[in-house]
Amino acid sequence: MAEAMGAGEIRRVGIVANPRVSDGYLDRIVAVLQKNGVEVAEVRNDDQADGEADMDLVFVLGGDGTMLRASRMYPGRVLLGVNLGKVGFMSGMLPEELETGVEKVLGHGLEVQEYRMLDVRVGGEASNLAANDAVLIKKRPHQLISVDVSIGGEELFAFRCDGFIAATPLGSTAYALSAGGPIISGDAGCYVLVPIAPHALVSRPLVLGLDQVACLELAGREALLSLDGAEPREIPAGGRVEIRLSQRSVRIGRTEDWSWWRAVRRTFL
Repeated sequence: MAEAMGAGEIRRVGIVANPRVSDGYLDRIVAVLQKNGVEVAEVRNDDQADGEADMDLVFVLGGDGTMLRASRMYPGRVLLGVNLGKVGFMSGMLPEELETGVEKVLGHGLEVQEYRMLDVRVGGEASNLAANDAVLIKKRPHQLISVDVSIGGEELFAFRCDGFIAATPLGSTAYALSAGGPIISGDAGCYVLVPIAPHALVSRPLVLGLDQVACLELAGREALLSLDGAEPREIPAGGRVEIRLSQRSVRIGRTEDWSWWRAVRRTFL
């Protein structure tokens, strides 16, 4: 789903910067914002706690990992990335067009794309959100884990494997792609379940619909669960992880000439 953000709506912004790569760019973006009369409400490193200030837009200086951390810091806020990383699929602006790109956004507005997130629940716990993916993976490098997979309450199959990736359409361009999953159009109401190195002659990713719930149950050893590449938590043997699409979305700003498939071609082909 897309909506327009007009130029007059951008009056107060925040900035999240990856300190390892944003040196020099931070001063440049602050200068162009102040030159155009836009208030910079707060500037945070990508390893800081949740942001609190009220703002219309958050500029993100870094790569896709920084974008994901910003989505956790500012849930529901519009994020506009300046790609200072290696892939930058989530970003809407290149570093060499920083000043001109920011002035274009301030003068003409931008398009806001909403991408559904994953709702991930462990046992009877409250839900956790992931914009890109949830990865259930073995704890020890030399040992496989056994995972029983059910969809909508129906047992489907059991695999011995390194793990499973559940990915949103946005996350289908990340780890899931490396594991052999498909690229799913960003506006598709579905998610994908991809096995990692299954010990089987035949295995395929599963594309699951809007209301379908996938359950991954550890039949043997414990494993680790990581959401959007964050610090993993241990899931004990016998533990269950339930995954579905959330009603909540991550909101990403795009310039008027951005398109999903053009970004796919630029990034991967």
